[in-house]
Amino acid sequence: MNGNSGMWGNSCSRGEFTLRWHAYPESVYLTRSLVTQACEEWGLPQHDYVGRTIMSELATNAVVHAVEGHEVQAWVTRLGDAIEFRVWDPSHAPPVVPEADFEAEDGRGLMMVQFLASGGCGYRHMAGGPGKVVWARLAL
Repeated sequence: MNGNSGMWGNSCSRGEFTLRWHAYPESVYLTRSLVTQACEEWGLPQHDYVGRTIMSELATNAVVHAVEGHEVQAWVTRLGDAIEFRVWDPSHAPPVVPEADFEAEDGRGLMMVQFLASGGCGYRHMAGGPGKVVWARLAL
């Protein structure tokens, strides 16, 4: 990664925080920081830990399915009664929740997201563009 974070940039408005970065595993921490920034801004520190966990899993999956170094984007949005976490990656492959294998070293991330996303979760393909957005909502 040549000593940089792989981040392209971020922006925020009062109701939405956005981050674009290059898909490297060591850059996922940037999305956790984005969640903390949003929760602090909105006065919702009690949702930071669960939000960081959700976003970290979504971002990790995006990095795994993107070509290393390609752009990935994340959003944290305040909806009236929920916080929505979204991650875009250039892959059209749908997210897959594997059968529970308690002996496996990995593969539990989306199961955790389903459990923690009290406001629902899912994905959608980008209309007229590459990739998909995977999202999860944390009810307030």
